Amino acid sequence: MLKKNIRSIGRVSILYFEGLGSLTLLFFRGLLAIRKSFKYTDQIVDSFLYIGRFSMPIIAITAIFMGLVLGVQIGTQISPETPRWVEGGLILRAVLLEMGPIVTGLILSGRVGSGIASEIGEMKVTEQIDAFRTTGIDPVEFLVMPRLAAGMIAIPVLVIYADAITLYFGFVSSYFTINLTWAGFVKGMRHVFVATDVYTSIIKGFIFSFVITIFGCYFGLNARHGARGVGRATTHAVIWSSIVILILDYIISAILFFIW
Repeated sequence: MLKKNIRSIGRVSILYFEGLGSLTLLFFRGLLAIRKSFKYTDQIVDSFLYIGRFSMPIIAITAIFMGLVLGVQIGTQISPETPRWVEGGLILRAVLLEMGPIVTGLILSGRVGSGIASEIGEMKVTEQIDAFRTTGIDPVEFLVMPRLAAGMIAIPVLVIYADAITLYFGFVSSYFTINLTWAGFVKGMRHVFVATDVYTSIIKGFIFSFVITIFGCYFGLNARHGARGVGRATTHAVIWSSIVILILDYIISAILFFIW
């Protein structure tokens, strides 16, 4: 029984480290392929539209209600002795440091990561990727690199887009919750604002872009067994990218806390 358990742990450990190695290799191959991005301009633009433009509606809806919730929750927790304008600063820091990047990252891991995994996975099971190799086209350059390059640009922009919408609707919610004026909201934001908070939000979005795109590409390229395999690859892409985003959010926050 003990030997069987040890073998099972060993098999799982081997599979884990093999997968981690393959994922890391794919990531660096995708980064190195960016030097040839001028050959794949159309693919990068298409990926940018898919990741960025087509994600804007769901990001906007999420940001609107996130701002409304923050305004209500923070407003109702402020004591009568505390100046109302303090809420503006609390919402600003909560959005820039955590809520904006992490919620946007998780939403995009569900929409973009799953979309990439299902698209590439379908190409894998229908042997289109093998056809690329046969004709001399590198799948990493043609499939992975454009999505990686587009995500590096689109996802940080989407994070700032979500931050701005969340802040505005955080004010709207604060106005109806505690009757906080725009001047008071801005006063609270100016009281606590530091430029490094904006940099933190952008850095998180930039790093999350690698996670979202590379996990989608990796699991798509390793999809097997027909439609069921594509579905499993899509699920794994969303689950693992979400887990890694949450872990990296803590690590980045801890590192930047000491740097800034």
